Amino acid sequence: MTEAHVTVEVEVDPATAFDLFTRDIAAWWRADRSLWGDIEGELRFEDGRLMQGSAEIGRVSAWEPGPRLAFSYGPPGVDHAERTEVEVRFEAVRGGTRVVVRHGGWEKANWAGLLAGFARHSLERMLLARLGDFLDAIASGDLEFFERNLTDEAMLIFPGERNTYTKAQCVAAMAGHPVYHKYDLTDPHIVHIGDSTAVFTHHATVMHEQQEKPRSVTVSTVFVHRDGDWRLALHQWTE
Repeated sequence: MTEAHVTVEVEVDPATAFDLFTRDIAAWWRADRSLWGDIEGELRFEDGRLMQGSAEIGRVSAWEPGPRLAFSYGPPGVDHAERTEVEVRFEAVRGGTRVVVRHGGWEKANWAGLLAGFARHSLERMLLARLGDFLDAIASGDLEFFERNLTDEAMLIFPGERNTYTKAQCVAAMAGHPVYHKYDLTDPHIVHIGDSTAVFTHHATVMHEQQEKPRSVTVSTVFVHRDGDWRLALHQWTE
């Protein structure tokens, strides 16, 4: 059985650790990190079930205040037997409690597909934030950001004649570049090319401080994963 295993020590006794883990689950379990889409509402244990809003996402199989908690975990509507299994043990140690979390049963149902979908969703959010980082760097005149986050062979292509830039030309052009007052992004889409390349496309309505009216463009960006981060290799605007 494939299993995730996490251990942490906390400076409270096992009974208190159990109470905080279960009673305040919404304080540490991020509700926006869902494997199966957007479900509104905070997480909570209620009547032997793990709930998020009005949706049941798990059932308690062991509730032993102090030493042990166990529950199933899976998408709303999925049969209980096809959900993954979470076990949490609270072990007394010198100075507090060792909390041991084991999450198994990933071979059940279509968890591989769900995890792949979650990875794509997470990458989309991350690349959206990455694009925001580039806009912030333009606003602050942070040329070092472009030096670090453009690949050496990067190309940037914009509408018009002689509007193709290498990395060095882009960095030079960013000095004194007008700040964007408007960048409304719609229809984001990601195409994965292997594990280390992603093509991110979207439509945008943009306007910087030297323009009198906004312009509508289709934007295509190729990101590659290098040295532990996603870096821009190609960026093209099309009107």
